[in-house]
Amino acid sequence: MKYVFSILLLLSLIGCDMSDEVSSLDTVDDVEKVWVFAQFNVPQENDEIESYYYYGEISKRLYTSISGNKIESGFILMSQVKYWGNDDLIHDYKNVESSGEIVFRIEDIATLNLLNMAPTVGKGYEQFDNEEQTNQTSEPAQKEISNP
Repeated sequence: MKYVFSILLLLSLIGCDMSDEVSSLDTVDDVEKVWVFAQFNVPQENDEIESYYYYGEISKRLYTSISGNKIESGFILMSQVKYWGNDDLIHDYKNVESSGEIVFRIEDIATLNLLNMAPTVGKGYEQFDNEEQTNQTSEPAQKEISNP
């Protein structure tokens, strides 16, 4: 019986592509981050797909792995998340209720675009029109975060 259980467990781990799962989890504590714009298409219970659009920081190593098709499953942690509001301005996802972090499944990524700069809260699309002006007033797109 233990032999059958071991075989079933092994087959389920192989079927889930366990190496991708572990690899994506391994990047959560990475220090080097990049800013991205991501579209996630998440299947819902009623066989519909819900689309989500967010700006956020992710591990540079994870971005490289996803964009190079080296990892296709697992989880992606976005931090310092921002979103477009109904007023066409960018808002912080962080508030009294939320820490500003979101986790999605990598397989739900429809689009993942690397940004040259962090989006500025309170501004709209005009911040991306003039690259010189925004590079002077915005924080850098890549930064190192030290863990206490």
